[in-house]
Amino acid sequence: MIQTETPAAPPPAIPRMLPVVTPSGLPRLPLTLVIGYIAITFLLFLIWPINWPIYRGDDWARLIGYVALCVLTIGGAAWAGSTGPTRVTAPLPYLTPLLVLGATASLLLLAPTSYAYTGRPPWDVLDALRDQGAAYKMLQVHLTTTAGQHMGVALLRAAFAPLVYAALPLGILRWRDIGWIGRLALPVTAASSVVFSIMRGTDKEIADLFVIGVSAAFVSYGRHWASTQSGLEVFRRHWRWGLVAVVFVYLAQGLYTERKEERLNVAHFARTTVCANATNICADLDNPWIAWLPPHQRFGLTLFILSTCSGYYGLDLALDKPFEPAFGVGHSPVALAAYEALTRDPTPHQRTYTYRNGENGWSEEHYWSSLVTWIANDVGFVGALPVLAVIGLMWGIWWREAAAGMSDPAAVLFALATGMMFYFPANNQVFLTPDGYAELAVWIPIWLWHRRGRTLSAAVITSPEARSS
Repeated sequence: MIQTETPAAPPPAIPRMLPVVTPSGLPRLPLTLVIGYIAITFLLFLIWPINWPIYRGDDWARLIGYVALCVLTIGGAAWAGSTGPTRVTAPLPYLTPLLVLGATASLLLLAPTSYAYTGRPPWDVLDALRDQGAAYKMLQVHLTTTAGQHMGVALLRAAFAPLVYAALPLGILRWRDIGWIGRLALPVTAASSVVFSIMRGTDKEIADLFVIGVSAAFVSYGRHWASTQSGLEVFRRHWRWGLVAVVFVYLAQGLYTERKEERLNVAHFARTTVCANATNICADLDNPWIAWLPPHQRFGLTLFILSTCSGYYGLDLALDKPFEPAFGVGHSPVALAAYEALTRDPTPHQRTYTYRNGENGWSEEHYWSSLVTWIANDVGFVGALPVLAVIGLMWGIWWREAAAGMSDPAAVLFALATGMMFYFPANNQVFLTPDGYAELAVWIPIWLWHRRGRTLSAAVITSPEARSS
């Protein structure tokens, strides 16, 4: 009998791991909206009936040309950074404990920070809410009488800032995955910020909540778009977020206007002119261009332009001055104060554009001069453009990795960079306090570690024959 040899079974297929990449068609609508916001603030600066003391046509041309160049630089760099495929990363581990720690820190810090900056405990919040004008005046008096005594509290806040800041954007993004304990951390964190805002009578905390919430909503929109490529599906998932944003803006602008009215005592007499603090730069509220607006909104919008958009006037003053380098510490009041405390040398501070604007009655303590002016303190206005390009590039990269790559650390950094863009007309907000330095110093390394070590992969099954062919 002839025996035939049974063919050997083929060797098992060997999985080969390939990183998952996302399609390159990620929408750039969020970046466009923020850049558009910057352009609108400058347009309002140009057209609103405020007597900015810029009298020569060539000064206006220089200012318009430079701001346009800044906006194009940021927009082009952000577009470049947001281009291309992205590896998909796994969710950030231990997220719920992180959110709980952030909320706990925000709650525990509320009492010492309230005492340090206002002299009152946070449980006086209802009393402070009754008269926000008085709350702001008490803040100013307390800060003056306790000047130089807040370093310990400032450093304590900075130490916990990376936890506290990340709680809101990550909680919003991962709402479905964090359980009721993680969800409870969000209102606790937000409420702590609102209470602190009321105790101080200031608007910064409310504006920060808005920027963080909008940034998280942008990232959520991008993630759903990357996964579905359906505009209708994205709208169905996110129309509620849009409604929440509209309600928040409505309430925030009401509180903002009420605070300004109480500070200026507008509720007790008719006011047809409002001015930028103690200057002669004023707006005519009866001007036909804006008289069609309701008086309440006309007043609030004009005060917003006089405060926030006035940074463009500070920029114009700075553009008229020669460059004197501040040796790397001029970009931030915190860096300037730290350098002066260590060296007893005020020279770098006195060389900055923002300080020298005081020669024109535009003190850096009371008036804005724009983000780009603070950057130019160190590198000049020509050198500020490549710095803006780097910021825009990283902003675009963080958008692409947060949205298309599902990177949670990139989402935190995208919110920070969006805040920097939001405050472009006013100041270098991220580096205005030690908190911003701490947030970047912690979350950039986390982002770099996470994108290298926690990449999702797809197993492509290949046989030895396929590998050898």
